[in-house]
Amino acid sequence: MEKKLMPEEIADKVFELTEQFNQYVFDNPTILDSIPDRSVLVFLDADDPDFNKANVELAESFPQPADSRRVYVRMQKHVRIIEQVEWEAEILPSPEPT
Repeated sequence: MEKKLMPEEIADKVFELTEQFNQYVFDNPTILDSIPDRSVLVFLDADDPDFNKANVELAESFPQPADSRRVYVRMQKHVRIIEQVEWEAEILPSPEPT
């Protein structure tokens, strides 16, 4: 069932994906080679078809300058689980016998 998104929800998601894309570009600058100059980026979330539909409709509702093109950027979330070990110190009056 399609969910109708509020404009604020779309804006929040675009902001989030823009931040994530900027981080990706920082880590992988060669991706910029595949984006033509004067492109308008339209972000898509691989896991959110309702957002994608709303954002594409929004992007297509604005006139596009003749010398630019829309580039659709699908963002896919990857979760890395990293085990972090923390040590705890305890002060003892003397070593306990083993």
